[in-house]
Amino acid sequence: MLLRFCKRCRRLVSVADPQKMMVLLEFIIDTDSLVECCRDEWLKIYNKEYVDDLLATLVSFRPELEDVLQQLQDQVHLTTQASEAEAAKFTGTSKAASAARKKTVPEPFNLTQPKPKLQPIEEPLPPPVKCHPAPTPHQGPTKEERAIEAAKQRNRQQQLQRFSDPAHGPFHLLTAERPTNTQQLKQQQEEELAKQLTLYPGKPRPAPGPPAAQVRLNAAAILREDTVYKKKQLQEAQMIKRFEAELRDSSKHDSWQREAVAADLAARAAAVRQRRDDLAATQQAAIHARQQLVQQNLQAGQQLKEQGEADKARLKQQMEAELEANRRQRDKVQAEKAKVEAALEKLELDNRQRAEGIRQAEAAAARARAAVVAADEAKKRDIILQLRAFEKIPRKGKEFDPAESGGHNLLEEMSLLELRQRLAYTTQRHQEEEEQQRAEIFQKKKEKEGMLARKAANITSIRRIAAAQATARRQLTKQQQAAAAQQAQARTEDQAVQLHEKLEAKRAATHAEKARLAAEEKRIKFEQQQQGAAASQVEETSFASLVAGQARELAQRQRSTKQDAVQYEATKAKSNSVRMKSVKQDMKAKTDFIKAYDESMQQLRGTDQQFRQQELTRKKGLVESQHDFEARLGQTHKEKAYVPGSATEGPAAALLKQLSLGVLASEASLSMKQ
Repeated sequence: MLLRFCKRCRRLVSVADPQKMMVLLEFIIDTDSLVECCRDEWLKIYNKEYVDDLLATLVSFRPELEDVLQQLQDQVHLTTQASEAEAAKFTGTSKAASAARKKTVPEPFNLTQPKPKLQPIEEPLPPPVKCHPAPTPHQGPTKEERAIEAAKQRNRQQQLQRFSDPAHGPFHLLTAERPTNTQQLKQQQEEELAKQLTLYPGKPRPAPGPPAAQVRLNAAAILREDTVYKKKQLQEAQMIKRFEAELRDSSKHDSWQREAVAADLAARAAAVRQRRDDLAATQQAAIHARQQLVQQNLQAGQQLKEQGEADKARLKQQMEAELEANRRQRDKVQAEKAKVEAALEKLELDNRQRAEGIRQAEAAAARARAAVVAADEAKKRDIILQLRAFEKIPRKGKEFDPAESGGHNLLEEMSLLELRQRLAYTTQRHQEEEEQQRAEIFQKKKEKEGMLARKAANITSIRRIAAAQATARRQLTKQQQAAAAQQAQARTEDQAVQLHEKLEAKRAATHAEKARLAAEEKRIKFEQQQQGAAASQVEETSFASLVAGQARELAQRQRSTKQDAVQYEATKAKSNSVRMKSVKQDMKAKTDFIKAYDESMQQLRGTDQQFRQQELTRKKGLVESQHDFEARLGQTHKEKAYVPGSATEGPAAALLKQLSLGVLASEASLSMKQ
């Protein structure tokens, strides 16, 4: 995994700007900068474990990233020195002169310092809720209940006295007792309205007869239908041959098949009836199970409600603890912001200085490229002039003969006349072959048309025979359906007679049961009249027992409520003590962990600072030695390089001089010949 990461990192660095990638890798390798600038911001989004693992991963990749950073620094420094050397060579200025020039000193912006934000006001906790004490129980009905019961008795007596008076009874009108035909007229109006609103569909037209026109078939339809008929004829021939060899036909098999189908239908009907019974039993079981499930859900809902109340209280305490922790974290982040601003100002100053150096290097490189391009353009112009001079020299050509070959000693080489004769012969041969193919295709079409005509005639005769056979089969089927309908009608009538007999038997049994119930009801009413004398005493006894039972239930409910309240308060106090103890332990563990982590990070910072100082000293020595070597090498090239207008001539100047002399000599000879 580490090797794959290094390869990907090198690929990314190689395709990007070296200067920008060097700044990025320096920031990633610097653990102090990451902790100061990024850790607090990351902790606002991610949890602490993930941020610590990410920083540890970056620290583990540090040796490989340092190698890549070293390569980038060498590449950037070498590019800068080369650009400075080329600029000094073309401009004639030295490094000391460029250093003596006045540099631009950046000045910070006069920005208004932001005002510190006000701290949010802590909201006080709501006061605890004090419950009222439970009311004192009373034995028997209260004074209000007795007053309500007395008022009910008075109202009941008043209603009985009022409705027993005939003056307050309903009115009896003589007009309602007269004979009338209102119901009959109403029924007639409803029938007329129903006739108007009933939609009678129109009588459809008779179905058209079969078409008498002859349908013309195409070639594909004729061949397809002929194949089907041939297949049927082959099957019939095989059946006849099998009958002659085995002396039997398929009538027995057909009868056995019909019996098997009837047996399957009867078994399927029995299975359907059994399935209906099973479904009815399953429905009853499902209803019972649903009732049990409703009861269980009610109990579970009550338990969940109680648990939700407890969870709500616990969540409130957790939110208060988190609010306190966030408040401490906010104070810590605000204290660390001052360090971040100083580091940002320093980084901005370094970036400006580095950008100024890059701009100077780019300007020098542009000037050097412009000088090289100008030299290349001058050289190209000289070469073009020489080529134009060579092109002006006249040359003699040869006359073309179409009867002779090119004389290139190639296979199948021929003259233009021979090529034209061969092309004419090939064209004539292709035309003869095309005419022969046309004749063959025309003959095949005629044979195919004759074959299709014979097949169409055969198909027409077969269709005529098949239509007659289909008519006979339809008549036979209609006769069989009529016989089956008569048999079904007879069975239906027999079943109706049996059903009528069963209904009459049930009706007689129902009348007998009603007579028995009427006699039993008459006997019970007589016994109740005899026992009516003791009814008042029984009612008083039952009311006294109900009052006593209600008093016992209230007392039991009060005792259970008090016990539940005492148990709830004890459980709540114990839960609060356990929760506070757990919170204290967590805070102590967190404080110890942060203290140990800070100490280890301080040790790592010291070690890293020493290592960086040593590495910086070594790199400075390497860069200075490289600079000295490049300066000596540039001085040597400068002494050996050719300067236009100097007394000495280089090899390139000598070559150009020889070429110009040769061009002049050739022009002089051409002028003399002319």
